[in-house]
Amino acid sequence: MRVMETLVPVLATVIAVPGGWFAGSLQHRLYRETEFRSAPASGRAAWLIRGGLALACAVVVGIAFRPGHYDFGPALLTALFGVSLCVMASTDFERRRITNTLSYPALLAALAFSWAWPDRSVADILYGGGFAVGLGAVVFGLGVLVGGPIGGLGIGDIKLIILIGVLLGWPVAMYGLFIGMLAAGVPSVILLAQGKRKAHFSYGPYLALGAIIGLLWPERFM
Repeated sequence: MRVMETLVPVLATVIAVPGGWFAGSLQHRLYRETEFRSAPASGRAAWLIRGGLALACAVVVGIAFRPGHYDFGPALLTALFGVSLCVMASTDFERRRITNTLSYPALLAALAFSWAWPDRSVADILYGGGFAVGLGAVVFGLGVLVGGPIGGLGIGDIKLIILIGVLLGWPVAMYGLFIGMLAAGVPSVILLAQGKRKAHFSYGPYLALGAIIGLLWPERFM
C-alpha cells in the first residue's frame, strides 16, 4: 500500500511533464483572434511557455496525488482543474487573454462535479460562486464608472474570479482570491516604484496561483 501511495504521485508527475509541454505548444489554438491563432510563440518565448507549463503542471499534479490527501477521484479532479488554471495563467501571460475556449468548459465542469468533493458541499460551491459573482459585478461596475478596467482587471479576469468561486466553494474561494490579489500587489508596487502608474499587467497568473493554493490545500482555509 505504501509503495502504491508513493508510485501514484510519481507516475502522475511524470505524465504531467510532457502533458504540460504539449499544452504549451498548442495553447495558441485556444485564442479566438486569428492573428494570435496563426502566430504561435517561437524561439525563447516558446521554450519559456512550454517549459513553464511542464514544470507547473508537474508540481500541481504531483501535489494533487500526494499520499494522505484525496482518494483517486477527487485527486484527479484537483489535478485536471489545476492544469486548466495553469494553462489559463499561461495564455494570460502570453497574450493577456483568458480564453473562453477553456474558461467556459472549466466553469461548466466545476458545476457538474460540485457533488464530487469530500470536503465541500454543493451548497458551499453555490455560496462560493455567489460570492465570486458579487465580487465580479462590483469590479465590473466600478470599471464602467471610471471608464475602464479597475487596476487592469478585464472581463477575462472576472470570468476567472467566478470560476475560482465555483471551484473552491465558500469560504476557500475568499481566501484563494485574497491570496491571488495579494500576490498581484507585488508587481503593482514595483510598477508604482518605477513611476509606471498607468501600466497594466496580467492578473490571471496571480489569481490562478491563489486558486491553485486553495485547490491543493483547502483544509487550511476551512
